[in-house]
Amino acid sequence: MKKMNRFKLRAFAAMTTTLGLFSGAGNALANQQLVDQLSQLKLNVKMVDNRAADSGLNCAALGGDWAACHRMLITLSNDGQAIKGSDWAIYFHSARQTLTVDNDQFNITHLTGDLYKLEPTNKFSGFPAGKAVEIPIIAEYWQLFKTDFVPRWYATSGDAKPKILLNTDTEDLSQFVMPLTGDQWKRTKDDDNILMTPASRFIKNAELKTLPAVVLRGQIVPTPMEVKVHPQDIDLSRGVALELSALGKPTAEVISQRFALLGVAANAKGYPIKTAIQPAKFKGLSAVPGAYELKIGEKEARVIGFDQAGVFNGLQSILSLVPTDGGSNIATLDAKDAPRFQYRGIFLDVARNFHHKDALLRLLDQMAAYKLNKFHFHLSDDEGWRIEIPGLPELTEVGGQRCHDLSETRCLLPQYGQGPEVYGGLFSRQDYIDIVKYAQARQIEVIPEIDMPAHARAAVVSMEARYKKLHAAGKEQEANEFRLVDPTDTSNTTSVQYFNRQSYLNPCLDSSKRFVDKVIGEIAQMHKEAGQPLRTWHFGGDEAKNIRLGAGYTDRVKPEPGKGVIDQSKEDKPWAKSQVCQAMISNGKVADMEHLPSYFAQEVSQQVKAHGIDRMQAWQDGLKDAQDAKVFATSRVGVNFWDTLYWGGFDSANDWANKGYELILSNPDYVYMDFPYEVNPDERGYYWGTRFSDERKMFSFAPDNLPQNAETSVDRDGHRFSAKSGKPWPGAYGISAQMWSEMWGGNHFWTITGQGDLAAKPSLARHQTGWRFLDYLRLC
Repeated sequence: MKKMNRFKLRAFAAMTTTLGLFSGAGNALANQQLVDQLSQLKLNVKMVDNRAADSGLNCAALGGDWAACHRMLITLSNDGQAIKGSDWAIYFHSARQTLTVDNDQFNITHLTGDLYKLEPTNKFSGFPAGKAVEIPIIAEYWQLFKTDFVPRWYATSGDAKPKILLNTDTEDLSQFVMPLTGDQWKRTKDDDNILMTPASRFIKNAELKTLPAVVLRGQIVPTPMEVKVHPQDIDLSRGVALELSALGKPTAEVISQRFALLGVAANAKGYPIKTAIQPAKFKGLSAVPGAYELKIGEKEARVIGFDQAGVFNGLQSILSLVPTDGGSNIATLDAKDAPRFQYRGIFLDVARNFHHKDALLRLLDQMAAYKLNKFHFHLSDDEGWRIEIPGLPELTEVGGQRCHDLSETRCLLPQYGQGPEVYGGLFSRQDYIDIVKYAQARQIEVIPEIDMPAHARAAVVSMEARYKKLHAAGKEQEANEFRLVDPTDTSNTTSVQYFNRQSYLNPCLDSSKRFVDKVIGEIAQMHKEAGQPLRTWHFGGDEAKNIRLGAGYTDRVKPEPGKGVIDQSKEDKPWAKSQVCQAMISNGKVADMEHLPSYFAQEVSQQVKAHGIDRMQAWQDGLKDAQDAKVFATSRVGVNFWDTLYWGGFDSANDWANKGYELILSNPDYVYMDFPYEVNPDERGYYWGTRFSDERKMFSFAPDNLPQNAETSVDRDGHRFSAKSGKPWPGAYGISAQMWSEMWGGNHFWTITGQGDLAAKPSLARHQTGWRFLDYLRLC
């Protein structure tokens, strides 16, 4: 063969390249057409058997936690042309692990968190025109509420733009989820919960009566320690003459604005309201921050506070008497009050689903109106990092948003059914300063939480993106400065919410400590600029474990009955294969892998103290291997106690209080406000801690006598439980209501005003949560 001359060779190469471009464009077009077709498939999800083990299925052999599993049927109906292509995947979300797929044409793979991938096998024969394809699956545990089934399944193929399956792009889950039938709402066959229907609600509420307005005259929420209502009324129609010298200017403006909001104008000739701070006037139990005395007389009202917070609380009591029906009369009365707990908190998770600044400000307004004084701000988790940290832009650029990027260099992978498009949100440095200022003016302390060493995936992935970028630029020292993973760590670890080892910040690395110090320092500076020095740092600390090594699983070598059988030899504790952590244990710095989270908490407490912060706080399990509160560098250590009472929390709470921790009751079975309101499949929320929390249950909670609650409530299966503790009870330091956001995002966020982030029409769920909020106030 003759050699090609140089000219012909160039021409041949050009022609080949052109054909390749046409071929690539053709593939891209075909892939997009395939995705477009797949998006038209109609999904239907049906519960077949919620207690498959009771029906004879060997859930233990399948590896189901506590040998529990359920059968479901996924149906994909094709009303269009036949779909024959097999280069595709459909992504979906589920809080339940898929164990098996009973259709050999399909395979389901777990990716991370609640994200799964459905794709064809080599036996796939297509989606025939006008036909439905059924995919039976077996999954772990059970699905008892409609919101267990997550919307916005989406299709992909090659580099085509992903598309949501059209009938799943909705919050109306009935569009693709079949109703639960019969007793499928029961977790076990002896579940004694009562299904809430119109008939059972009527029976439950039969004893309730509407109080006449006259009975509510002079009633302050929450009810003061002492109150005496007099027969006379005063008329505020001419406005109020506010003398607020006892308050700082920002707080005085808040009070004036609140009166105006309620239709009571400022007027120098109006009803006089005077204030003073006189701590010497208060004795005994009433001599605490936030205490006040209030006298509303015919000629004037006078508020005397133990401190500025007390004056503010007394003024809020007057405001609570102002009619909302257009009236202008309020009762004359004398009242004395002091907080039952010094910590009266609301917790909000903005990491899982983001809530905007205006929604937070409304929440702070309502907290202030009801004298709540601690805002626990959960700013990071596996699924999102929500606060700008100067010098570490990747935290919000990558960790602050989710999208369909399998490399996770641009964003985190989708979670919770928001779809493949970019979803996210962040608080800029100025946003955060504004929020703290707003809270400070309302006598509310902001307690930021950056969760670690577990629930840290957003930070870990963000810092890996930073590492790769700087490493590629040859800046090796900078690349490693804030890296949060040990590259030698190959541990096979699964977090409680099904993330891999990237869920855990490595506590043995100097770079992890530099990262923590950087974040604490930057947030502390924001507080300083906002005029509220950072007084409490929340470490997080919860759930630093491998769920596959939990009590519900057993090893296949020597299986125990009633547990999921797995090969536990392949499972590792977090950081077990990190050479850096192994070295720390070998040299005796840490006892074992179990002690690493508590060791890290002590290390962080030294950093917290070095930044001039005298109090640290954590979820109690993050400190479980520390001897007591004295081993931490800060002078005070608080714990959010989140054991359920019926699983022994009525007794274990004493242990934490007796070890010197400031105990903040945060029990899921009473004060997790994201849990379902009642036992009905159409309700919204997670329910691992209880099947329901309505206002009656919350109102009956006895926070300072935890065993007593066994007399008024049941466990998650509706069974009575017994409770007794012979240990000394020093008392709780505080109480906190939690609003986790896995199931509550966007329009589902609430404030007491019943407004969602997008000012959508208030839903029943939001009103129910609002009522629970009011009942929570009684406890504080």
